[in-house]
Amino acid sequence: MQQVIQTLAEYIKEQYNAELDTQENIFDSGIIDSLGFVNLIGFISQAFEIEFEPEDLIEDNFQSLERIAEFILQKKE
Repeated sequence: MQQVIQTLAEYIKEQYNAELDTQENIFDSGIIDSLGFVNLIGFISQAFEIEFEPEDLIEDNFQSLERIAEFILQKKE
């Protein structure tokens, strides 16, 4: 899980020149807006070879780096 979090953190740093705590809410932080969310979904899909279903795209799955990593690992099972 730590490797997934690291990959996500590097993406956020490169794209938004920002760093997030693993449990910090990415939406409340103001770093990710709606377009940023679409870009994040694209990155996750490509980097982790995940296909998203419409029901996957809920805020709960993407609230923090830790929660996104958990979601990715669940999808990979």
